[in-house]
Amino acid sequence: MDIVSPQLYRDHMIEVKRRFRAIDRILGAKKPRTLTAEFDDEFMWLQLRQIVELVAYSAIAADEERYAALRQEQGKNADYRVDSKPAKVLKHLSQISPHFLPKSLGVMVTQADGTKHFERGPEVAVLERFLDIHDTAGQHLHAINPFNEEDVKDLKERLAAARRRIETETRYLKGVLWDHAKVGLQFQPGASPRELENAEQVWIVKFGVPDTDGIQMLLAKGI
Repeated sequence: MDIVSPQLYRDHMIEVKRRFRAIDRILGAKKPRTLTAEFDDEFMWLQLRQIVELVAYSAIAADEERYAALRQEQGKNADYRVDSKPAKVLKHLSQISPHFLPKSLGVMVTQADGTKHFERGPEVAVLERFLDIHDTAGQHLHAINPFNEEDVKDLKERLAAARRRIETETRYLKGVLWDHAKVGLQFQPGASPRELENAEQVWIVKFGVPDTDGIQMLLAKGI
């Protein structure tokens, strides 16, 4: 594992935080920041979709060799460097590590022996929830066929519930990501990518003050 992987992860998390900031500006505004409230909602759905995609691609960095081996094993379109569907990336990652999604962290507690322990965070990262956010956001970013009465009805219902859903999913993603750990597993070349090993490194990320782009990231290596 070279220095590129944690740097890539850090850069992606900075981008995630910037997109949270963009959403917060609209949610905190007294009037639309674009043209209409519906256009504001479209913009925020785009940010939520991008956040899920950034999480997916950055997660490869913690288990890059293992992920590359899985993709080679799958054969068709086996070069992971051209994977372009974040939802599929997340599903691939779920096959190689139980820690493929970030783990939300609570407060850090010092134990009697001096070791540090993080309490459980406010949310649990769940694959199906991430995929649902990504899919729902996509539905808001495409025009519908106006001749399909069912689609027209569904669109009206989605638009009516959009702001409330955006607020819910933003809280959820912040709960997962604001303070989190990303675990990467050991992997030996030639081994099965599905065979689990011990943790090789943990990246602890804290987004910190909401109105800045800065984050803190601590790299911990397994021994």
